[in-house]
Amino acid sequence: MGKPGKQGGRQYTEAEVRAILERALRDTQARGVSHDELVAAAEEIGISRGAIEAASRDIEHVRGEEEARAAIRARRRKEFRSHLFSYLLVNAFLFAVNALTDGPWWFFWPLLGWGLGLAFHALGALSSDVSPRQIRRELERSAEQARKEQHRRLQEQRRAEHLERKQRLEQSAADLGHAVEEGVATVLSRIAQEIRGSAPPPPPVEGASKRSRIAPLDADEAESEELGEEEADRGARRGRGGR
Repeated sequence: MGKPGKQGGRQYTEAEVRAILERALRDTQARGVSHDELVAAAEEIGISRGAIEAASRDIEHVRGEEEARAAIRARRRKEFRSHLFSYLLVNAFLFAVNALTDGPWWFFWPLLGWGLGLAFHALGALSSDVSPRQIRRELERSAEQARKEQHRRLQEQRRAEHLERKQRLEQSAADLGHAVEEGVATVLSRIAQEIRGSAPPPPPVEGASKRSRIAPLDADEAESEELGEEEADRGARRGRGGR
């Protein structure tokens, strides 16, 4: 063992470095390690960022190939199960038809012929061998699906943003309409108040004016009639006195 205080100058072999890093990473498995943390830790032990980036790309490539290989195997097993289900269903139907009709047993011919094809299918489906070409095609297929999914999400995001803008515009238009209606109502109310305040007094009623004019005329006529009667009486008395 090295002396305390001199452990900073201690050298480790490649196997010891791997063992130390693996043991240290066990403590961080619960939370994981980000790419920046990995780069920072590597730079602490003298590994350049370029080397970490290259190793990260290699790991991503290997991981992608493993995922592609697992997806191919899963699809093979799924296709084989579907084939097996069809095989059993159809041959059971053929057996029932052959059993219900008179004649020789013939159902085992399609059973054997189809069974041979099913056996070859089982060999390919249960095999763990995956060719590089199949892996490459699966990677291209996964990349195409990822692009389509990204495009779909982008379209959904754009539609959501367009709908949100449309709703905001409609709400703004509705608020503007309410504000205009309130402003017009306020202006009309003020104009009505000003008109009522500056209006002239109402004209007199036509019947009342007539009655006010008729009353004096009736009094004058009565007085003239009285004067005429008195004058007539005096004239009559003078006429009698002359006789």
